[in-house]
Amino acid sequence: MLTIVGQVLNERYEVLEKIGEGGMAIAYRGRDRVLGRAVAIKIMRPELATDAGFLARFRREARAAAGIVHEHIAAVYDTGSDGPYHYIVMEYVAGESLRDRLRREGPMPLGEALRIAEQTAEALEAAHAAGVTHRDIKPHNILLGRAGQVKVTDFGIARAASAPGTGDTSAVIGTANYVSPEQARGETAGPQGDIYSLGATLFEMLAGKPPFNGGDRLAVLHKHVYDRAPRPSELRPGLPPELDSVVAHCLEKDLSQRFASARELRSYLAACPREEEMKVGAARWARARLKGGPVAAALQWTRQRALWVGVALVVLAGAVGGIGFYATRDRNDKAKVPDVIGMSAPAAREMIGTAGLGYREVGTRPSNDVVKGGVLSQEPRAGSSVARDTVVKVVLSDGASHIVVPDVTQMSVAQAQRNLEAAGLTSGVVKEGYSSTVPAGYVASTLPAVGARVVPETTVDIVLSLGPEPPIPLGPPAPPARHTDSGRDETLTFALPTDLGKEGPVTVTIELSDDSGRKKIYEGRHRAGERVPSQKIHVSSATTARIYVEGKLQAERQYLP
Repeated sequence: MLTIVGQVLNERYEVLEKIGEGGMAIAYRGRDRVLGRAVAIKIMRPELATDAGFLARFRREARAAAGIVHEHIAAVYDTGSDGPYHYIVMEYVAGESLRDRLRREGPMPLGEALRIAEQTAEALEAAHAAGVTHRDIKPHNILLGRAGQVKVTDFGIARAASAPGTGDTSAVIGTANYVSPEQARGETAGPQGDIYSLGATLFEMLAGKPPFNGGDRLAVLHKHVYDRAPRPSELRPGLPPELDSVVAHCLEKDLSQRFASARELRSYLAACPREEEMKVGAARWARARLKGGPVAAALQWTRQRALWVGVALVVLAGAVGGIGFYATRDRNDKAKVPDVIGMSAPAAREMIGTAGLGYREVGTRPSNDVVKGGVLSQEPRAGSSVARDTVVKVVLSDGASHIVVPDVTQMSVAQAQRNLEAAGLTSGVVKEGYSSTVPAGYVASTLPAVGARVVPETTVDIVLSLGPEPPIPLGPPAPPARHTDSGRDETLTFALPTDLGKEGPVTVTIELSDDSGRKKIYEGRHRAGERVPSQKIHVSSATTARIYVEGKLQAERQYLP
């Protein structure tokens, strides 16, 4: 790898400089000589490049990722091999990773953190709709362009490396700070695993460190499975409670309690307040954290509390005096209608109620964009300023008129069934079959097949891999044919006619038919008038000898025992 800079892969991709390094690949800035554009070239590490199974999965996943076109996903252009180098060519994003930003600046302003999380969720929504799960969402894989735009990278690479049978999976779970509980247990994570990882990333953007940190990797994985994550506001006072709730739902251990889709998460993120409470205290906390870390920040915050208590008492006294004046005015206060499109009905009811408004379901309608039971439309529209207690009328989705069977191959049966049911399908029977590409114990295929368009609630059967089909065992040798002395021997002679009507040699074939079946006893090339070599025939039952010239019957002889 040390000499790759300056080389040209497959006479097209010029490697210019190293720009990053991960557990699975080393990233380089490069140039596509054919199209004349800057590209990112990711070259597989040598220990993975020698694994034929990994390379096959890598190319398959790269092709799947290349099919996703979205403004917040770094595009995959090409994949190939040149000698010992196996690479993937991607969109080059001029800027830095979220990891670099956090290392340089620490916790981010609330609005900026929410913007990055929203755009990342939007990228995940597009990928999940295409049947692609990332499985390695973390600050390293979220790129920030110079204009601030978000680009999620490395779709498919983590799935290829985390597939059962890969020689070294430490690259996937090595960054244990962001893995979902199901990954920490060694299971294959689905789309909701990406939501957990994004929640852990958002926590770090807000608090300056992941929810579970410190100790060795196994200790962190144990925390993901068993420990409750702290609230971001415990480390950064002043964050709105709505944001604590969103992060907590991302980091739920139970899949049924976690956000069901990236679309639902994005709706909640969009509804979160963009300003922190008690701005002066929050700003002092941020400055103290940058100077002395979280402990110093906590001490600084404690010192400020006494001052805030005094201020609160003064404000309370004034408020009591003004209650009579404001009582009538409060009844006429306006409320802002939250955006609940895409949310589940219970979540929408809770958010609308929190805003001081009423909630009413007025019907359902089919939708290919919103899952069944989610809010399809609302009236008044989101962002409207209305009188408190106004009733917000919502129309719920009946689900898609057609559903695309998601890719659940290489998952455990339990995870595949959860993903099928989350997509609005019904899990059917589990069958078994041989597979040369999927290890034993994991899903090899589905019936109907992945990508098929079916109606909601269609039953999808799962084919569980038994591994490669074993070779057919060699049985005992066949017993020798039993010969008897009954019967007699005959000699067959034959000479070709002198007038065949064809110059040059012709093919002569002799076949026998008797009680044992039909068999060829001679085939050779001869010219007109030539004699065919004599053939010995053992006659133990009625036997017919047929002589063919160029495939046409020329003569027939009958022999009786």
